[in-house]
Amino acid sequence: MQCMRCRRVIPDDAVFCCYCGVRMEGAPAAQRRRRRRPRGTGSVWKDARNKSRPFVAVAADGTRIGTFATSGEAVKALDDVNASKISPERQTYTLADVYDRWSELHYPKITVKAQQSYANAYRKAAALHDRRIAELKTEDYQRVLSQMMTAGASRSLCEKERQLFSQLCQYAINQDIIHTNYSTALVLPEAGAPKTRVLSADEVQSIRSMTDDARLGETARIALTLIYTGMRLNELLTARRENVHADDGYLIGGEKTEAGRDRVIPLHPDIMPYILQWLDGNDTPYLIPSKYGLPRDHNNVRKSFNSLMRKLGIEGVTPHTCRHTAATKFAAAGLPPEVTKQILGHADITTTLNIYTHPDVQNLIENARRVKWT
Repeated sequence: MQCMRCRRVIPDDAVFCCYCGVRMEGAPAAQRRRRRRPRGTGSVWKDARNKSRPFVAVAADGTRIGTFATSGEAVKALDDVNASKISPERQTYTLADVYDRWSELHYPKITVKAQQSYANAYRKAAALHDRRIAELKTEDYQRVLSQMMTAGASRSLCEKERQLFSQLCQYAINQDIIHTNYSTALVLPEAGAPKTRVLSADEVQSIRSMTDDARLGETARIALTLIYTGMRLNELLTARRENVHADDGYLIGGEKTEAGRDRVIPLHPDIMPYILQWLDGNDTPYLIPSKYGLPRDHNNVRKSFNSLMRKLGIEGVTPHTCRHTAATKFAAAGLPPEVTKQILGHADITTTLNIYTHPDVQNLIENARRVKWT
């Protein structure tokens, strides 16, 4: 064979001219040798068993980053891990992994009710539990909120969901798992006028008729106690046995606001049999304990309450409706506003009490007993 440039004779199978170095036409392309990755940067290998995503990226410590359709995608994923300060193991953390670690650290610092609220919010994000938090963006979190809005969730529930996402993202940032908090741009529904549904006298009577029911009797007694006292559901569920002064007709309890904590809550004679029943043979710290001696689960009681209302055909109510009903009844009975606010533990009671006289314990009990429920 003759070189096409220098015209000298060269071997027939020559790829280059041994005299001038020019490449011969028709010569097979040289096989590019795959460059080895530097030590300590991981590796990419091909798994022939996986037809759709055969290329596997593995970090230097042996953590499998994922599978990819092309070697270029696998190399890029590996390079992204190495370029960031995030460890390969943490790159694989799912939302569930982050929640488990965050709740273990955060839950001991908050109340049982707050824990239950966050746990409920976490359950509503079930679609994201197995997703890597590093790949979640604003649109993913917003989709959960949008589905909640479509299902009729209140603004407060949506706000709790947003708070959970913000807490998890901030924790992940602090732990070098992600670099951006994508929950900051989430859009919540507009705040509407508060719902003030009040139970009628007939509805209260129908609840009273269920107190001896084998399945829902306990829930009916809880509902009536909420109606007669104006307590929040969680205040009743966490009320401590030692704070019940049955002989004197009141208990000490409350939460949420400074004005609401450790307040005097009168016990109407109509509900005293329920109080005494809960106290009888009860050696736990709580007035209405679960079978494990702990406060009853807030969400389980709500579900039972909803079942009771469905059975009675009462619509549009929640346990908090009982509190509205109590406030309305107190006002209709002519109780002074400062007395009602002190019984209910409203946050703005301090402003009222700067003007009106503080009623003593006996005065609170006597005023509450003026309410006629039947």
